[in-house]
Amino acid sequence: MAFSAVNLSVIKYSFLAHRHRGLAATINYLVLPLIGVALTIWLWTSLSALSLTFGLAWIVLGLGYLAYVTGGFKRKAPMLDLAE
Repeated sequence: MAFSAVNLSVIKYSFLAHRHRGLAATINYLVLPLIGVALTIWLWTSLSALSLTFGLAWIVLGLGYLAYVTGGFKRKAPMLDLAE
């Protein structure tokens, strides 16, 4: 899911929102991310039902924890500071 979200974010941010155009930009910000999403979907269809069930459960647990930490998504999520 995360890899698909990253690829879709590249399309939304670079290709649609900032309108990067031209052959190189179209390849980098549209075609390659779409290939990445297609490969991820292919991978999902290759997984067993048990793997998909555990993966979806992990996502639900993570979102539930994030909702708890952020007070129902009302506060920003805590950030990791590696500067120390």
